[in-house]
Amino acid sequence: LQDPFQHLHRDSHIEAMSDGWDNQTAYGYDDVMDDPSMGWSRYAHSMRIMVMNSGLFFARATPVTLVLLHRINDRLAREAAWDQQVFNEEIFFPSRPNYLDPQVKRRVMDFALFVNSKTLFRTFRKHETVYGKVLPVMVHVNYHQDKHKRMLAIIERY
Repeated sequence: LQDPFQHLHRDSHIEAMSDGWDNQTAYGYDDVMDDPSMGWSRYAHSMRIMVMNSGLFFARATPVTLVLLHRINDRLAREAAWDQQVFNEEIFFPSRPNYLDPQVKRRVMDFALFVNSKTLFRTFRKHETVYGKVLPVMVHVNYHQDKHKRMLAIIERY
């Protein structure tokens, strides 16, 4: 719907769209678990973010990116794994004993411009002020099984 290259920041090794549907799910948030048995230290904080979608990403041609792509390829050749899961594990999991992360700098694309179908049909469509203002760069129909019907609705809308 728009030229995607005009919307890249080119400041990261990987820029990918999110499977998130709002600021929290797309860009991350502090997810707090409560364990009352721990008294004053009952709240445990963790970070949570929806995965980056391996169906649409921009990879800068750098040595770090090449290492990442080789690691993903090697894992997919060895394991019966979902490509998107492997993509995200390799990008997000930190270094630890017996594992060195590939040190990829990543950027989540603007979820209001690089739109997944849940964002469009569940969120934007139900809020006319947003729906009327936003012209996505592209829409990835990834949350719906009736892809053809959804694509026709997107074409009709835009």
